[in-house]
Amino acid sequence: MDKTGTIVGSSEETLPNIPAGASFDYFGTLGDAISGNLTGTPDKITVLQAKNAFGQAGAVEQPMLKTGELKLTKSTEDTYTDAPLSYDLTVKVTNSTRDEVTTGVAQQVVLYDAQGHVVGGGNGSSDNVPDRLPARMSYRETWTGIPALSKATRAVYTVWVG
Repeated sequence: MDKTGTIVGSSEETLPNIPAGASFDYFGTLGDAISGNLTGTPDKITVLQAKNAFGQAGAVEQPMLKTGELKLTKSTEDTYTDAPLSYDLTVKVTNSTRDEVTTGVAQQVVLYDAQGHVVGGGNGSSDNVPDRLPARMSYRETWTGIPALSKATRAVYTVWVG
């Protein structure tokens, strides 16, 4: 919303199951789904839970998958954005659910600078997840050309069934 309380952009997202007491770093865009344009200057963001969210979202009951061995490196990959920097990421993803994953995964990365400010990130679906990922099995995820507005020192990568 802008300073007058007028909506200048919106988005409806399906997020993973976030256990009580847990946290989730979210990276997304607001505004027109294709161009990302807002109709004004945002002043405040309001986050609301959809009514009957569990009945509307396909994989919302599945928890986030376990990640480890994250490695972030500076990249020369074109980000297709105005961001002056880009980063590559590799990470080990483990199916920490009780069920085999056969529907693909949603993923996101949030990049932070040394002071803890968000400097970049991205979201999407994975090209690397195996067609069938049994419980407790792992695969390596790679992501290239993650856009950043300034130097990133840390990344938080999240992946969930969906």
